[in-house]
Amino acid sequence: MTSLQTSSLSDLADTLIQKLDRAKIFPPYLNNPEELVNASKRNAKPPRPPNGFLLCRKNVHQEAKRRGICNMRVISKVTGMLWRAATPDEKEEYEKLATKVHNLHSQRFPGYKYRPATRDRSSESYHPYIFSSSLIDNTPVTFSPSESEEPIQQSHNIFDLTQEQLDFMTFYFGMSNN
Repeated sequence: MTSLQTSSLSDLADTLIQKLDRAKIFPPYLNNPEELVNASKRNAKPPRPPNGFLLCRKNVHQEAKRRGICNMRVISKVTGMLWRAATPDEKEEYEKLATKVHNLHSQRFPGYKYRPATRDRSSESYHPYIFSSSLIDNTPVTFSPSESEEPIQQSHNIFDLTQEQLDFMTFYFGMSNN
């Protein structure tokens, strides 16, 4: 068997799937809604109630811990693989459990509404399409142009860039429109 450092995530996931007792995951072994509604530990806000997939992940995590595997990336990958391979009836069991957990959550946290944290986009520091002036000086920069080409000027605004500059940035930074 390969060591943990040289194994790929897929290899580790395949190993974990072979070790898991699927009967402890489908139907859900951890199925007590009381145990599945967590108290908030990070701050005063109540936690978001888990959906069926997250409840499945808790069951996979519990079974993986029993087998001595605690790598969260591997557990998440295995959960996704198992969830995609699950029958509609197996998924329905988790969705029913999620409804019970949601009802209990509603009792414990009346008036709860999911409100994801948002960035303050009105602040001066947030400019998604403008390069920071601290990173760019105003001197001309060339990317080895031929003698017939003009030097490429750096720009503070992405809309002022040439197609050649955008292509270079896409190649260099790995950005894509897909």
